[in-house]
Amino acid sequence: MTVTMEAVVNTASQVQISIQPVVPDNISKVRNLNSVLFPVRYAKTFYENLLHPGYFGRLAYFNKQCVGTITCCKQPLGYADAKAAEMREPSERCEMYMMTLGVLAPFRRMGIAQSLVQCALETAAQDPSIERVALHVQVGNDDALGFYHKLGFVTTHTIDQYYRHIEPAQAYVLQYQL
Repeated sequence: MTVTMEAVVNTASQVQISIQPVVPDNISKVRNLNSVLFPVRYAKTFYENLLHPGYFGRLAYFNKQCVGTITCCKQPLGYADAKAAEMREPSERCEMYMMTLGVLAPFRRMGIAQSLVQCALETAAQDPSIERVALHVQVGNDDALGFYHKLGFVTTHTIDQYYRHIEPAQAYVLQYQL
């Protein structure tokens, strides 16, 4: 998927944003971006799993420079409603759980994150077993909350003590019905 859009970068000009799947040759780019974007260090298995069925990973390139990533996984319906340590029983009804979404600071507010989310929504909609896309947003992260609401996500409830090593520990559960 290639998205072309107008953006202001010194002068109004055409910029190219391309969204590419995560494959063995570029998985290190996801790891590098995550190390810069998130205060969490993800295990090696997190990255290995992205290459397996049921997982979804994309990289965003701005004029050929890797600047953003999204990672998701297919889970039983209701997975996002539970605390992180709780497991759900296997089910034919599923949701796509958005694990990470991030864009390097100089490239934010250019539609890149929106393009990544749109790609995930389109992919989820192609799987008849997936009923919704869900994610967690830390309470207090009003920018993220506004971003997802603008895209049509709805806050359904709050989970206390969702995060173990960061404050505030509460997380909103957001859902997008397909």
